[in-house]
Amino acid sequence: MNKLFLAFCFLLILVGCVQDSPNIKQIENLQFFIDNKSDNRVTEIEPGLQYIELKKGSSDGMTPKLNQIISAHFHGTLTNGDVFWSSLDSEPLTIELSKLIVGCQKIISMMEVGDKWRAFIDPTMAYGEEGRPGIPSNSILVFEIELLEVN
Repeated sequence: MNKLFLAFCFLLILVGCVQDSPNIKQIENLQFFIDNKSDNRVTEIEPGLQYIELKKGSSDGMTPKLNQIISAHFHGTLTNGDVFWSSLDSEPLTIELSKLIVGCQKIISMMEVGDKWRAFIDPTMAYGEEGRPGIPSNSILVFEIELLEVN
C-alpha cells in the first residue's frame, strides 16, 4: 500500500511540473512587458500590447478599419531576434485587416498610412500555446510594421 501511495504522489508531482511550464513562460512574458515599458519610447495600448513609433507618416489622420484591405511590410521576429517571417525582400502583404492576428489588428487599426511601428505582442493576441512553424508556443512576437496603403 505504501509503494502504491508513493507512486501516486510521484505521479502527481510529475504532472504538476508539466502543468507549471506554461505558467513559468507567462511570468517571463509578463516580466518582458514590464521591463520593456521602462523604455520611454514604448507606448502600452493594453497589457501585453506595446509599440514604438519608428517613423511618422504624412497621412491625413485616417486609420484602417477591420473590414478594410491594407498593404503593409511586416518583419516578424521573436524576442531573441530570430526572424520567423518578413515581407521586406518581396512584395508587401495585402490583406483584409480582420484576417491578421488580434495583436496586429489592434496595432494597425491605430496606425496611419506611412507610419512604421515596432509592435510587441503577447501570445494571447497571437498564436498562444499552439505556436506555428518557427514560432514556439507562448512566444511574444515583435513586428516592425510599415503601413503603406488602406483601401
